[in-house]
Amino acid sequence: MRLSKSVLFTALLSLLFISSANSHSTKQVDNWLEFCPNIQLCFDRPTSLKPTNVQMIDSLAGQLENEHLTLYYDLGLYSSTFTELTSAVKKPVVVNGHKGTILIVKNKMALTIPHVSDNMRFSMLIEFKGSLQREKGERIFNSIKFNL
Repeated sequence: MRLSKSVLFTALLSLLFISSANSHSTKQVDNWLEFCPNIQLCFDRPTSLKPTNVQMIDSLAGQLENEHLTLYYDLGLYSSTFTELTSAVKKPVVVNGHKGTILIVKNKMALTIPHVSDNMRFSMLIEFKGSLQREKGERIFNSIKFNL
């Protein structure tokens, strides 16, 4: 009986130690929020993804960055069609009612929508600083909303 109590006590102490060791984990879970650089465009992004100071001339365009990825977006007449991504795997997609294409190559995911409204197209490029995170990229792409 005395042996079973000491075994139970030792097991309980081990569980407490493991529990307290895991409670100090430094891994941060990234929350998501809606980002609207203008009334015409909104999309969801991880909160750690911050806008960088980039000057654009002829369209609604910008760049966001964190330690894991860089995101570029462009809503305008001259938005990229990503012709340079010749070896990309292409996938048709509908985003906010608009037909587009997702292109994937190495650590890059791109979205191009050739017709959002009169003389307006949209492009977004996500460059992952490590390996491709397809689910995260698709989550951002699928959250895009246009108000034109």
